[in-house]
Amino acid sequence: MKLRNEVMRLHNKGWSNIRIHEHLLKNGYEIGKSVNTVSQLMRRIKKREEYSSQPIIDGVGNFRVVKMEV
Repeated sequence: MKLRNEVMRLHNKGWSNIRIHEHLLKNGYEIGKSVNTVSQLMRRIKKREEYSSQPIIDGVGNFRVVKMEV
């Protein structure tokens, strides 16, 4: 959780993925050797936020049932 918060904080400041990755390595965060780990992490965070911010739909919407005769 702490890693995610730090990545998004730096991303919102406008830092590049390379700069974020170097900062995380220098400050002792456990992150992969590749810079792509930062972009993958941000992609997962954004997807999770998008999913959790969806409106909750209560009940069943309007629909029509048609009985077909054989």
